[in-house]
Amino acid sequence: MATLGNTGRANPGQFDGKKKLLLIPTIPTTPDFESANGDLCDKYWDEVVQQVGGLESALATVKFVFHEMVHVGGEEGVKLVGAVSARASSAIKRYIDSGASMEPVEDEEVLREISDWQRCMSIGLLSKKVYELAMDSYQNLTKQRFETISQKISETMNADEVALLFVTEGHGVQFESDVQVFYVSPPSANELRNAIRAHVEKQMAEFEKQSKDES
Repeated sequence: MATLGNTGRANPGQFDGKKKLLLIPTIPTTPDFESANGDLCDKYWDEVVQQVGGLESALATVKFVFHEMVHVGGEEGVKLVGAVSARASSAIKRYIDSGASMEPVEDEEVLREISDWQRCMSIGLLSKKVYELAMDSYQNLTKQRFETISQKISETMNADEVALLFVTEGHGVQFESDVQVFYVSPPSANELRNAIRAHVEKQMAEFEKQSKDES
């Protein structure tokens, strides 16, 4: 997987004939975290846009935008992103306004089935057999989902075209051999992760203190 630093040192021509996918890691945040750390969230997304701009200068202008969990394209797809992250949606709109198109990257029915199996497991199943069935089904569908993402990206893009993929860190997508992936890594990413971790730890400590006070 190529990185921004490697691209800056390398001759962009070495990637000729490849489909260029700029992978942007999405770091999940909650509304209460964003309200207390808005400047840091803005900093992260500003750096994303800056790094993508540098890659566009070296490669080509972004033509397609993909975002995990989005099964429709166009304005409807942008709205789905906005329901989860206003900042990601705002960043995507910049590329849409510059001529890129929002493309579907998921299968809606697979997403629904995964969600249903997650709900089944979350209620605390009593039967080991039923739990194993739910887990196996969830894992198989997740594998299918990753394969669908890779396939839709490969089918949408042509050689030498550039696209963005917004996806959570630790994803299991295996990209086709004709897709060259460039990892966008904003300098503030670790700062954001550490702030999220501290925020969660603070909430847990407050919850434990409240539980002790009530007991």
